[in-house]
Formats: sequence, structure tokens, C-alpha cells
Amino acid sequence: MGSLDLSPSRGPVGIDVEITGQATTNVTNLDQSCTIFSPSNPAIITAAACVVNGDGSTSGNFTGSFTVGNVPLGEYVIEVTACAGNNGCVPSKGNWVQTIFVLQGSPTIWTPFSVYGVPGNTLQVYGSGFSLNDNSCSLSGEPVGSVISCRISGGSLTALFAVAYVPSGYYELTATGNTGDSANAVVGA
Repeated sequence: MGSLDLSPSRGPVGIDVEITGQATTNVTNLDQSCTIFSPSNPAIITAAACVVNGDGSTSGNFTGSFTVGNVPLGEYVIEVTACAGNNGCVPSKGNWVQTIFVLQGSPTIWTPFSVYGVPGNTLQVYGSGFSLNDNSCSLSGEPVGSVISCRISGGSLTALFAVAYVPSGYYELTATGNTGDSANAVVGA
């Protein structure tokens, strides 16, 4: 059947996804173009580009990219079809491969309602929408004196930090997951 790799394989609306892969079934030396499609919801694929490497290669290798469209959160089948000619392909006809893209919300973080961080005290941070590949995180920003704990599980963040000795005011706090995704919030200190 072949292979289809997405980089990244999960993320929010608007993210750019690179594709690489190989179709190994029914490949002919006439394959000169390919199409990226989703039988789950075609609207998830925007600004798509796909190229068969070698312009007629019998290996079935292809590369390309697409931008994730504005569709509901969830899992979507992503399909690449290679075909003869150079004006696109009919999805699921000829040789094709599939994989799953997981659309998740943009990460967000927050502190408990109406909690104001007192310098020297600890402040709890919660978050959601982080990558399912995240398992650790870091906190940064002026209000962070020291990080006591920061972890992510199943896309949800929980953290605790000691509030820095800073002048009273509002400061931006940033939480960054170990895969590089991040979210900001304003906290009072």
C-alpha cells in the first residue's frame, strides 16, 4: 500500500503540514502528479501542493504540503493519490495512501478565577490543547520566580510556580510544552 508521513501529525487550524510518502500499489511510470484530499472532510485541506518526485518515477515517491482548514476538532483521514498527467487526480483512484491527522485546539493557559499572585506565594496554572506528545513543560515571564512543577498529560497542563518579587501589576506568563507549542496568559502580581 505504501506510506504517508505528516509533519506534524497533529495541531491547530492554520498550521502548515509537510507530507512525504510512497505509494507502492498500482504505481506506473506515468505517475506525474498527486493530490492531497480528506475523505473525512475535504475542507481540512487548504493551500495544498503535491509533487511526484522524479516526474514519472516508478518508485511512487511524493512530497508536498497543506494548510489545515477551519473544521471541527477531531481525527481526519488524509489521503494522497498519485496519477498520470499533471493536472491533479481523482481521489481514491489509482494508487493512494492514507494516514490520520489529529486537529486539536490552540493551547491555552489560565490561573484560578480571580486569583492574584502575591510575591513569594505559589500560583497554580492550568492549560489545555497542548500536543498529546507533550509530557513536560516550562514556564517563563516576569511573574515567575521559580517553577515548582510543570507537566502535561493528554494535552492538559498543570503547573505551580513561586511568584517573583516584582512591582504590583499585570505580567505575561508563557507555558511551553516540550514539543515547542506554547500559550500565554496575563497574571496579576
